[in-house]
Amino acid sequence: MKRYKKGFFTAVCLLTMIVISAGCSTKAAEVDEDLLGVSQSDMDKVTITITCNSKLDHFAAAAAERFPNIRLVQDCYTGQYRISEHVADIEHHDFGDLLMVKAGHIPKVNMSDQLIDLSTQPFPVNFNANLLQADENGHITLIPGPLSFNCNIYNKTLFEENNWRVPENYEEFVALVQKINRTGIRGLRNCYFDSASQSYQIYQYSVFSALDTLTQVDGQIWHNKLMSGETVSLNPMKTAFENMQRMMDIGAIKQEDMSVPFNENIEAIANREVAIGGGEIDHIRTLNSSSKDTFCFMPHFSMTDGQGWLLNLGYFFGANKDLQQPGNEKKLSAAMEIMNFIASEEGQELLVEDGLGMMPATIDAEIPDDPALAQIHTQIESGRYIMRPTYDMFSSVLDTDIGAFIRGELSSEEILDRCSLVLKQGPPSVQSLGEASDDFTILQTGCLKADALRAATNTDVSLIGISEVDGYDPVGGIRTKLYKGSIAEDDITRIAQPLMDVPLTTVRTSMTGKELLSLLEYGATSETEQADGKVSRFHPFAVSGLRLAYHLNRDEGERVSAVTLEDGSKLKPEATYTISYIAGAFPKGKFDGKEAGITLTDALKKYITTEKKVAPDKLRIQLNL
Repeated sequence: MKRYKKGFFTAVCLLTMIVISAGCSTKAAEVDEDLLGVSQSDMDKVTITITCNSKLDHFAAAAAERFPNIRLVQDCYTGQYRISEHVADIEHHDFGDLLMVKAGHIPKVNMSDQLIDLSTQPFPVNFNANLLQADENGHITLIPGPLSFNCNIYNKTLFEENNWRVPENYEEFVALVQKINRTGIRGLRNCYFDSASQSYQIYQYSVFSALDTLTQVDGQIWHNKLMSGETVSLNPMKTAFENMQRMMDIGAIKQEDMSVPFNENIEAIANREVAIGGGEIDHIRTLNSSSKDTFCFMPHFSMTDGQGWLLNLGYFFGANKDLQQPGNEKKLSAAMEIMNFIASEEGQELLVEDGLGMMPATIDAEIPDDPALAQIHTQIESGRYIMRPTYDMFSSVLDTDIGAFIRGELSSEEILDRCSLVLKQGPPSVQSLGEASDDFTILQTGCLKADALRAATNTDVSLIGISEVDGYDPVGGIRTKLYKGSIAEDDITRIAQPLMDVPLTTVRTSMTGKELLSLLEYGATSETEQADGKVSRFHPFAVSGLRLAYHLNRDEGERVSAVTLEDGSKLKPEATYTISYIAGAFPKGKFDGKEAGITLTDALKKYITTEKKVAPDKLRIQLNL
């Protein structure tokens, strides 16, 4: 911590001079507020931004070496409200030159009219056709990243002890579950517990729908039409309910399953209370490391074709259609070079290193030598993996009615009649808490949160760290924006807190103007930087109650100028000011702060509902190099 403390109190005399000479500096080169942290040393390169929700450091490093004339910048959101952030980005056509999206998020919002058709490019042939999800006209807008599967997990040791054979089709699977049930061990159990972050009832229903409908070409076409807003029959959804009913009839789905959280179900599998349950590679690794038994994958089975299938949970990549605009020829060429690298086995292996999947999705890629995968080799080699659909437009119905179906209170016909009504009338309107008069930048969104924090804590000044490119997040920072138009509850949470169910705690303290200036000079810090006692570079704060200019490339003591209070008066070095910030923003023991008694989420919601209409402050902070 020594360097932090030294930096915090350095250059006090210089800071006092800065306050006195406020406004004397000349304006330097403009800085893109949404690309804070971009190196200024590679300005001659073609810059390609990739909007992602997981860091791609291994891939980016290799791309930098392979393509010396291209600078790949990660526009990386690392919070847990990934779906909300993705939907907001697409709805406002606000994403980079390239886009990375998780498989399960693809159906959440129609992207097809915003992405380049890649079918004429050479690299889609590197993948199995069913992974590319081409439309009726053969257009391809997304290519896959590495494969990551959800399958059935079974206790291999338990199977061998009881001479249970791994099934090869749906009917054998049904018979096996019933056979195991008769021993007193639960043959099959999946999670149907609805948590605050995941509706497992809708999730499991969607798994049945994927296996029974999307494994068929006709089913894929039907789903694409449904997602694009066309009027279609909901009969394919009935098939999933028929499969669920079959599972209920054999005791594979019970009412009490709706009260069993996912982790508790995994524990039951570890303890031999359950023989088979759905999961991913991380769950198998956890089971194998914590148990004397050996656990492996077996496929899911489709009721309609009887075969074994895998759910692909990996990521997909697309290119922004704006690259095809006149004047973007160099960027388009560079972007296609990056996409071609993504589609190579080398690129896929690098993305595996970045944690995006288990193995390359490219044809003939080598399957990892992992015993847990032995029973799904056939499905991997033949490309029998599919994406899980989502039925967000029906969530107002399915959130409650799937549980009612399991309890025997509603029939599938009654549920689908309600879904049909939603298609005709549209989903329920989302309550508006306020309105944004214009789009906000990431910096301006940070200042809005600081305004809300200052109002809620009744302090003179508030400070909020700002997330930067390439996955840099200071404590309390989130790489999100507020967009023009109605502000809903979902906007509040995705902007104000990075973790689900864990809102950010706020703190209130007092300090002198001299200390505040030193703090602004040092800048925001991440948890890693606090632990190391040094920063990677200068990270400016978003502020409320102040107006100032930052000089991003200057040394400490010369980074902040033109500092005034909101009313235009000068900040007095010896005066005491009340300050509010996010808990953990500064090293423990730095300030004698007290919790303010309100979370940032609640503060922002209160501010929006009180103000009714908010606008970005474009003059509060001036960014200079």
